[in-house]
Amino acid sequence: MITYRKADITDIPQLVHLRLQFLKEIYPKSDNSQDAVLKDQLRVYLTEHLTKNNFVNWFADAEGEIVASAGIVFYNQPPLYHNLEGKVAYILNVFTLPAFRRQGIAKTLLQKILDEAKERNTGKVSLHTSKEGRLLYEQFGFVAGDNEMTCQLPRIQ
Repeated sequence: MITYRKADITDIPQLVHLRLQFLKEIYPKSDNSQDAVLKDQLRVYLTEHLTKNNFVNWFADAEGEIVASAGIVFYNQPPLYHNLEGKVAYILNVFTLPAFRRQGIAKTLLQKILDEAKERNTGKVSLHTSKEGRLLYEQFGFVAGDNEMTCQLPRIQ
């Protein structure tokens, strides 16, 4: 039986582990030599933002094993005509272990984080998706945009 719960500060090791699994699946050719640094940075981020409650993550648990995860980051931007309070959110880390896929788990997790966004009166929720995830998000009303662009800037090490 699958049960669902919101992550807390004690779940940081599981969050870090699932995030790394997710990243390795999405970016299979990434340089893993920085995994230790990435883990440390994830722990710092999660400690700060779980405590502030501007990052929320839900888990799916199967008999004591975390089998899926979905997160949402809440932040503000300058108000717009269609979002006068400027409340926005970004969904990330929607990840289910391969053996548990196609069972509706991600759909339930997505509903839980969207409910959280609605409770906070969030005006806009965005995400990036894989080809495999697109249909799920479309079921919830997400549409692909045609005016967003991104630029990966070089980082100072």
